[in-house]
Amino acid sequence: MLGVIGDVVQDVVVWQLEPQRKATDTKSEIVMRRGGSAANVAAFAGPRYSTRFIGCVGDDLGGHVLRQELDGRGVEVCLQVDRSASTGMIVLLIDELGERTMFPSRAANARLVDIDPAWLEDLEILHVTAYSFESGSTADAVLDAVARQHERGGLVSFDLSSTGLIRHYGVEAFVDLVKRCRPDFISANEDECEVLGLAEGGRPGAGLDRFPGAVLLARRGKEATTVMKDGEVLATVPVDPVEDVRDLTGAGDAFNAGFLTSYLRNAGDLVRSVEAAHALAARVLRSPGATEEPHPHPIE
Repeated sequence: MLGVIGDVVQDVVVWQLEPQRKATDTKSEIVMRRGGSAANVAAFAGPRYSTRFIGCVGDDLGGHVLRQELDGRGVEVCLQVDRSASTGMIVLLIDELGERTMFPSRAANARLVDIDPAWLEDLEILHVTAYSFESGSTADAVLDAVARQHERGGLVSFDLSSTGLIRHYGVEAFVDLVKRCRPDFISANEDECEVLGLAEGGRPGAGLDRFPGAVLLARRGKEATTVMKDGEVLATVPVDPVEDVRDLTGAGDAFNAGFLTSYLRNAGDLVRSVEAAHALAARVLRSPGATEEPHPHPIE
């Protein structure tokens, strides 16, 4: 089973249809969707491999809806309910020019506490995101879960998540955090690789030496993804062009879900796993929000 632990939120997306009118109504379209990097990974992975999601929500309608949505994707949902907090939410405002402004509230996502040992059983890989270490008791709970995963001989995947988060945390402190997690896989886009010095133009950077044994999946958008380990390039996997891109939201999460589920199905073939990651990310790029277009064939 694949385990995913971390943030789950309600995304409230507001598209302005005209310039904002102060102190009165502005024409808009509003939709509500599942969000949160970890929850997105679980939702994309659920139809492809046995997947368990671990997180924390409030005792409210939002928490109930998110549970139902993940369950509907075939995910085994293990949620702590904090009755003193609300479920996490992000209001995403997109103005008439396409500029995005985000108003995040982590809320219950920061309140995960000691995790039931049964929730960590049978996990071949535990995937975590850097967002889990932003604040609150969740950071210690996730570090403990990672330690227990290693004790059981399981693998750990770490998504670096955000350059802003890395800088806010402090680069050296963040490096120490990643070292404590001892990930077997590190997923990072080009900007995140640059901040930590992990890769330069598809070549290993000196910073990769700080994470011995970890396989780095260095994503570069439309350019080939480079797979690196211990200062060596293991593979360079080209990205097929994607036409009719609708939304970038969730594409990185889809990459992680595609890679991890394929890796578990194909006995660890890194190239095939990255190819599957690219294919799923492309499906999400062609769909609005963190969703995927309908699949004409059985899901792979």
